[in-house]
Amino acid sequence: MDIVAPKPGQIQGFRHHDKASMVAIDRTLDEVSADDYDALVLPGGALSADALRIEPAVQAVLEQVNDADKPIAAICHAPWELVSADLVWGRRLTSYFTIQDDIRNAKGTWTDQEVVVEGNWVTSRRLSDSPAFNREMLALFQCAR
Repeated sequence: MDIVAPKPGQIQGFRHHDKASMVAIDRTLDEVSADDYDALVLPGGALSADALRIEPAVQAVLEQVNDADKPIAAICHAPWELVSADLVWGRRLTSYFTIQDDIRNAKGTWTDQEVVVEGNWVTSRRLSDSPAFNREMLALFQCAR
C-alpha cells in the first residue's frame, strides 16, 4: 500500500474540517501507473477531493485504473474525482449528498444508500457508512486478486 499525492513530502490529514495527523507520501503521481497496483482507494473529505479532482495526473491514473477494470473505492466527496476524470457516465454510485448534482450532471445515477457496488467500483456517502463501505471494499478487492 502506498500513499500517493501530487507532490513529495507530507500531506495534512483532516477529520472533517479539523487538522489531524501529517501523513508521509510514499510516491508521487508522476511515479505511478495502474500497473503498479491491484486497487485504488480514494479517501473522503471535501478539501482533498476538491484539490485533487483538478489534477490532470489524478484524472489520468483514475482512467488507467478504471480502463484496467481494477477496483476503485471512493467515499464521501471522493467521487468528485471520478466526475472530473469523466468516468461516471452511465454508472450508479453514491457520495456525500452535496455532490449528487455533479454526478447527475456527469450523466451518472446518484442514489442515497450507505454503500453502492457497481462493477469495479464501491462508493459510500460519509464516515458513518464506513462499516458497510469497508465490508464491500474488502469483498471487491478480494475478488480482484
